[in-house]
Amino acid sequence: MTYDARKKEVMDELDKTTQFDVAAKDAIRKVLDSYFSQRDGRLENLLELLEPRDEPCHSKWLEKTKEAAAGALDTLGRSEHGKLWLSKISIEEHTFFYELMLSLVPAKRDLMVAQTKALAKAETEFEQKWKTIVDGDKTIEERMHKIAQEYQELLDSAAASAAILEKESREAMFDKVRQALTVTLQKVDFGAVEYILKGGATAIGVKLNEIGSRKLEIHALISREEGIYATFKEGREMVKEFLKETSYPHVKDAYDAAEDAAEALAGEMLTSGQKDDANAYCSAIKYELAPVFRKAEDAYKSFARKHEYLFFGPLGGGYYQELLEDDTWKQFSKEWRESRRDIDELLRERNFVLNDNKILEVSLEGLSSNDRDIIHYTLQASCQELLRVWNRFKEVTNSPEWAIDSRETLKSVLDAMR
Repeated sequence: MTYDARKKEVMDELDKTTQFDVAAKDAIRKVLDSYFSQRDGRLENLLELLEPRDEPCHSKWLEKTKEAAAGALDTLGRSEHGKLWLSKISIEEHTFFYELMLSLVPAKRDLMVAQTKALAKAETEFEQKWKTIVDGDKTIEERMHKIAQEYQELLDSAAASAAILEKESREAMFDKVRQALTVTLQKVDFGAVEYILKGGATAIGVKLNEIGSRKLEIHALISREEGIYATFKEGREMVKEFLKETSYPHVKDAYDAAEDAAEALAGEMLTSGQKDDANAYCSAIKYELAPVFRKAEDAYKSFARKHEYLFFGPLGGGYYQELLEDDTWKQFSKEWRESRRDIDELLRERNFVLNDNKILEVSLEGLSSNDRDIIHYTLQASCQELLRVWNRFKEVTNSPEWAIDSRETLKSVLDAMR
């Protein structure tokens, strides 16, 4: 593209002046042709700097406009003819490029580029953070589900042990009482019953220890998950803070400011020809700036579409469900409650509370008071130990909804983002 309004203006002035002969005018005209050809080339080179690439251009713009301003003085000052007349032209042209050098166009263009690059970099970091959050949450969830299943299996196992214990101890006790009714009590060995009771207490005690351990592991994992949610919340805050300084409105402001700076060029020029060229150059500048802005605009629109309801705005339902799987835990709590109820049915406290008439739900009718006292003395410690373990079980499993309560705490963190 050529910017010939100024050249025409200067050539017309040269044609009208009477201070030079034909030969001198021809020599001056050649100098001017050479200069304005260079001038068009320099202006095109400046426009190329504004193209939509990732590199900043302001420093090169300053360098090239300084070279162009100096070139005006140098090229026009080398003529052997009309030096004084050409010096005025060279000063005006020096001013033309000096005003281009002062323009905010390249700085605002660089700001759009910088913010677009910053968005791309930040988006990569945000997406990696989200991947880390999801992977971390998934790992925790998988481990929690595994431990919860182990917890359930331990409860089921405890129930099975309780059922066996109840059956075996009652059968053994029934057998021993029947023997005591037919022979003297001294000949009856209640050690088998005691062995069953002690073994049952130990077995259930071991399982309860494991149950407690699994429960602690689940709480520890929930605590880790709280950390995951905190990281997610921090990530959203990071995006919010980032968008305060680097966002579409900032890019649009930079674009508008660049266009305003381009439009202001004509007002800074010294001659009407320069003003006309500056107006034409303004259009060329806007043409180069438009794709820079579109690239930035597209990047922000893409970011907004892709990450709305995740990193800014209310938390979307899909992301909410991805981070929280509370239905699973409702099922777990329901199963734990049922397992505890099963054991409650199998191991009632009355089974292990000694009284005058029954032990382990087996009637002592027909035995003397002294024989009953001996049986009480023999089995009391074992029954009390089993009762202690049973009470411990009740304490450990008294509230099967504890996992749901913990999950509700986590859920409240996410609810606050919705």
